[in-house]
Amino acid sequence: MEMQSQRPARRSGDPVSWYTRSPQDVASELGVDPASGLSAARGAELLALNGPNALPEQKPSPVWWRFVAQYRSYMQIVLVAAAVVSLLIAQWSTAILLIALTLLNAIVGLRQEGKAESAMNALKSLLTATARVRRDGTGSQIPAEQLVVGDVVLISAGDQVPADGRIIEAHALQIDESALTGESLPAAKDAGTLPDTRLSPGDQSNMTFMHTPVTHGSGVVIITATGEDTELGKISEMLSATEKEEPPLSRELNRLTLWITAAAGLTMIVMFALGRIRDQAWDALFISAVSLAIAAIPEALPTVTQAILSVGSLNLAKRNAIVKELPSVETLAFTSAINSDKTGTLTMNQMTAVEVVTPTDRYTVSGTGYGLEGKVHHAAGSAAGIEDAILPYLVANDATLVDGQVVGDPTEGAFLVLAHKAGLDIEATRERLSRIATLPFDPDYKLMATFHSAVDASGRPVVRCFVKGAVPAVTARAATALSGGATIPWDAGLSRRAQEQTVRMGSEGRRVMAAATRDLDPAGFDPDADLLAYVADLRMTSLVGMVDPPRDESRAAVASAQDAGIRVRMVTGDDVTTGAAIARQLGIPGEAVLGADFAALPEHEQRARIDDIGVVGRVAPEHKVLLAATLKKKGDVVAMTGDGVNDAPAIKSADIGIAMGSGTDVAKNAGRMILSDDNFATIVYAVEQGRKLYDNLTKYIRFVLLLLVTFVLTFLGATVVNIAAGEPFTPPQVLWIHFVVNASFGFALGFDKESAGLMRRSPRPRGESVLTRPVLVTVGLGGLAITVILLGLVKLGESHFGGVAVGSSMAFTAFALCLIVAAFECRSETDSVLKASTFDSKQMNWVALAQFVLAVLVTQLDGFRRILGTTEINLRQFGWALLSAAVLLLLWELGKLLARRAKRRG
Repeated sequence: MEMQSQRPARRSGDPVSWYTRSPQDVASELGVDPASGLSAARGAELLALNGPNALPEQKPSPVWWRFVAQYRSYMQIVLVAAAVVSLLIAQWSTAILLIALTLLNAIVGLRQEGKAESAMNALKSLLTATARVRRDGTGSQIPAEQLVVGDVVLISAGDQVPADGRIIEAHALQIDESALTGESLPAAKDAGTLPDTRLSPGDQSNMTFMHTPVTHGSGVVIITATGEDTELGKISEMLSATEKEEPPLSRELNRLTLWITAAAGLTMIVMFALGRIRDQAWDALFISAVSLAIAAIPEALPTVTQAILSVGSLNLAKRNAIVKELPSVETLAFTSAINSDKTGTLTMNQMTAVEVVTPTDRYTVSGTGYGLEGKVHHAAGSAAGIEDAILPYLVANDATLVDGQVVGDPTEGAFLVLAHKAGLDIEATRERLSRIATLPFDPDYKLMATFHSAVDASGRPVVRCFVKGAVPAVTARAATALSGGATIPWDAGLSRRAQEQTVRMGSEGRRVMAAATRDLDPAGFDPDADLLAYVADLRMTSLVGMVDPPRDESRAAVASAQDAGIRVRMVTGDDVTTGAAIARQLGIPGEAVLGADFAALPEHEQRARIDDIGVVGRVAPEHKVLLAATLKKKGDVVAMTGDGVNDAPAIKSADIGIAMGSGTDVAKNAGRMILSDDNFATIVYAVEQGRKLYDNLTKYIRFVLLLLVTFVLTFLGATVVNIAAGEPFTPPQVLWIHFVVNASFGFALGFDKESAGLMRRSPRPRGESVLTRPVLVTVGLGGLAITVILLGLVKLGESHFGGVAVGSSMAFTAFALCLIVAAFECRSETDSVLKASTFDSKQMNWVALAQFVLAVLVTQLDGFRRILGTTEINLRQFGWALLSAAVLLLLWELGKLLARRAKRRG
């Protein structure tokens, strides 16, 4: 205890490379005796000083504040202003309708905003409930939140590591750090001291990290960081510092609304100026201004867009892609780069033995994953059976197969599947060879050995030692080898061949392990003695090459993504050799680099080299964020997949973060989309559907933009030339066009068929506006043509058919008919509608028919005339409206013909 009182308290967050310190130095630095631990008083003092072993909890914004925030958009501001003006001039029904519209938009926006940010809270929920510590010289169990730096913690298989710490004792200790580092296999841990170099968490073999499960063995740890100062806490801080990007379509809609609002504002200034010059009453001018405000704002656009995206997200969910935020559906359409995790996404996440090499023969193994289908294949002239060669992998094995699932170490599970494919009865073999003793795997000697009662070829009882482990560790202890049922010397030639085969299989991305046996005299065997001493003079039986195989569908999906101009990169916690081998099988081009090496490059070199990189290995969380940021700076729209805690910051920082359904809650909360089947092919399908939805939405945006331009130009033209007192349409008529005509065609266009060749187009560049030059020319000329037609009909009605009321009703009918033409024309920027395929969409056909009928009824039925303020028109007058739509069709087709010719010349 004296040791504790002499040392100052060390803050948890002080930057110290504890893995470079010996256990004695760590204990001395932190003022703790490992044998007795901290005193209860010292623990309480440090807890009060540095706070609990917990992560900060992020509180969601109040509902009322998020509701008020919905009124920050340009559209809502204009609608509220129009409602206030309507109240001031006693237009009660218009005011109530406008207020109802703003409430509807706010509610829709609030619902689609989703849940409040919860990734930080998910991280907090991961913390271990209790921890076993040494306090005052005795073992005790305390809440994990009460752990402090310097606590001595005991961990064993089945525990969750409660905080970051330096290992001071390790007994065959293995920890699954995949959620933190991305490593697909449990990490072997020891108490050794590492060199004073910058190592990532995945390479710190003498450290433990918060919320990583102990899969094997036991150990003693001195806590070096708690709460927000742990590796998990650093990820928590990265999550809170990473902002999500506004989706492309949302930016476009805001820009569109701003431009239209500005145009409408200019028109209002002209309207008021000319109106006062003409001595028009203020009330009349304000009514016209309200009509223009309503006309210039695409009130139905948010509702239609949300409905289209909602249906799209439901369709994606049926194919195992769950979209949490609807704008993410359209973000998928812009995706130009996919940074994909390897294990479980591109691969099956099921280790598979694919090759067996004996001292004299070589065998291949068919089948993938933990499925029992497949068999062992051998070349003519080689031994047909390999039972003796692979028996150590089955016997020196603690895993079991239950209903096609591995219980235990995944590598040992792969060995059980191999044994089944070789025709061995797993349970019967284990029962026949009863186990006497076990030497568990240890990072120091890198092998596992079990000892069993057996009988040799002569019938003499023996203790048979079965060994499996790393190739160098096993071959270094070999004296003989098994070949064709006979024992031969393990000479330099066999040793060289084993090394060559190991290098070959390693270069192909395979994990290689070796197996051997030894018969011992039962009389001289002591199961309580140093078992490692018996692991000598071994008889080598085989090498086995294993791989986590690529999913069959991943190859086709990668090819489809590349055809669509999307660059796929593999980002993995595994080594670059394994990643590069899998990438070659999947057809992912580019060089393989270490995450730390890429991060060490200057920023300009990162941008220059990233296009040549296809695989990034040994990545830390900050490397993944850096990769996404670099690609975004180059103009890419980035999709990032992942499943672990370590993936969450990059998932959140990407344009479209994709979490695996089998992954951690932290990753799921950080992501915008969840793959319930963990399948890369589902990502490519989601991109295809995203492109389809965005393409359909752009059709609708062209249509609604034409509508808005027409409204603004019509009101401006009516004001300038003094037609209908500057108010060609009343507020109810404007709302009818928006919500009955516009919204109906919006749904029809939004659910239109996929355009031909959509997945062969290059991705849209980041920031590219939907308001391209061809679109602006089309809607400008189209809007101008419709404006001339409508104002001409109002003037025609005034001069030839008895008054402005008839002219306005003719124009209102003509507007609806012209929009039918415009809806079909907006399906393509250049393709003609004068062909049979124009009518291949049932939705469009039914909506067009309904709108034609309504265009007749709005002036013929008394109920519609009362609501909309229209006047009955006769057949001749309706003919003028119909002729107007025909003129628009001819003008539009002429424009498309010229556009196609210009495109061919270009």
